[in-house]
Amino acid sequence: MSDKKILDLYQNCNLCPRNCNVNRKEKRGFCLESDQVSIDAALLHFGEEPPISFKNGSGTIFFTGCSLRCPFCQNMQISQNPRNKKIYNLEQFIDIIITLIKKNAENINFVTPDHFLPHIIEAIKYIKKMGYDIPFIYNCSGYQSVYNLELSIPYIDIYLFDYKFANKEASLYCLKNEEYPKIALEGLKFIYKNKGNLTLKNGKAIKGTLVRHLVMPNFIENSIEVINNLYFTFGNTIFLSVMSQYTPTFLKKGFEKINRKITKKEYETVIDLIKNLSFKNVYLQEYIEGDDRYIPDFDRKNMFDEW
Repeated sequence: MSDKKILDLYQNCNLCPRNCNVNRKEKRGFCLESDQVSIDAALLHFGEEPPISFKNGSGTIFFTGCSLRCPFCQNMQISQNPRNKKIYNLEQFIDIIITLIKKNAENINFVTPDHFLPHIIEAIKYIKKMGYDIPFIYNCSGYQSVYNLELSIPYIDIYLFDYKFANKEASLYCLKNEEYPKIALEGLKFIYKNKGNLTLKNGKAIKGTLVRHLVMPNFIENSIEVINNLYFTFGNTIFLSVMSQYTPTFLKKGFEKINRKITKKEYETVIDLIKNLSFKNVYLQEYIEGDDRYIPDFDRKNMFDEW
C-alpha cells in the first residue's frame, strides 16, 4: 500500500471491528478520534512485564480514544474522557518516538493504537529509514480486526494482546458486546500464526506475542475459560501475563457486579489453574489489598506511584 493510501484509510475508517465507515477527517469515529494523532503521555514505563520494561523502561506512548471503550477502563481519563487533547502532526509524532529512543528506551510501546495505525506505520517506516533498530510494540485491547492486524504485521515486532473475555455472558455484561470473545480469539490466532511466541534475547523481548488477562470480580469462570482456551489452542508455553490490578475507580454506573476489586481468593483460583496446567512462561502481579501502584493517574505529573 502506498503512503497516500495508508493515510487515506481515515476517510472510510474500518480500522477496528466497529466498521464505522466514517470519514474521520470530517467526523469522529466510535473511538472518539479524528484523523489527527492525539497523545496524552509519552514516557519510560518501568511497570510493564520484566522483558518489556527490561532495564531502561519501555518507551510508552499513550494515545487518547479507544474502539472498545470498556466501562471499567483503568485509562478512562484518556481513553474516553480526555480533558485537554494534545494533537500532533506526523513530524511531531516521529520526534516523540526519537526522543524516547534517545532516552535509551528498550522499545517503543504504542498503547491503544488501532485507530491511529496509519500514522504509526508512516512513523515506523521513517524511523527505520533513519537507521534506528528498536522493537515496536502493539499494546492492544484484543478487540482488533484481522484487517488492522494484517496491515500492522510488517511493522510491529511485539504484540501485547489483551484477552479479556472468553465467555459471551461476561463480555455482554462487562462490555455490552458479546462478539468480543470471538473477535479476540480470532485476532490472537492470527498474530500467533504470523509472529509466534514471545522471543527473548538475554532476558529482553525482541519479537512475538505476549497475552495479557485482567482478572475481574465475580467473573472468575470467564478467567478460567480464557486460561483453558489459551492452553488448548496454543499449549502451555505461550507467554502469559495475569493481572490482579482491576479497580472500579472509574467504573460507570450500572455495573454493580464489578463494583469492587478482586479478592485474593479469586486471584489465587486463577493462578492455581495456571499452575495445574503447567504453564511455563507466566508473569504474575503481586496481589495488593489497598491502592494499586499499577494504576496510572493521567492528571498527575508522575503518573505512577512507583516510578
